[in-house]
Amino acid sequence: RTGQRVDAAIGIGPPALDGSVLSRSRDGADRALRVLLAHGGARRVATAEEVHVDALMLDLADLAAARGDVATGPVARLLDYDARHQSQLVRTLSCWLDAFGDVAAASAAAYVHPNTFRYRLRRVAEVGEINLDDPGERFAAMLQLRLHPAHHCA
Repeated sequence: RTGQRVDAAIGIGPPALDGSVLSRSRDGADRALRVLLAHGGARRVATAEEVHVDALMLDLADLAAARGDVATGPVARLLDYDARHQSQLVRTLSCWLDAFGDVAAASAAAYVHPNTFRYRLRRVAEVGEINLDDPGERFAAMLQLRLHPAHHCA
């Protein structure tokens, strides 16, 4: 009923059928609310179940930050290369992963010509020493990029 007058965000935990699970429900509501707030208010209401994976990613990011974890392997090499050469290889990898390997979609998201994007993708593989055909390497890179949102494609 508040319409556009109030920018409310509402997190909903799992049902608490008795007092023994009330704290679990509250924790779920808090986690859902945290996801809503972390994502800039695009959504206003979410259940803990709907945002479960996003909540896990926030927890993992908290753990990584608390331990002082930094990017490693291919992502670290690409970050270093980008810093030294003012290039866009990390962004290229992020766009490609977000587009599930669809070069046309990834190049559009990166605002570059598909041929330029293909060239950059070859450079990603060379500089990062990453096998983009290996699902494990792709997953590891995607996870590291998700934990460092400054490097997202969007």
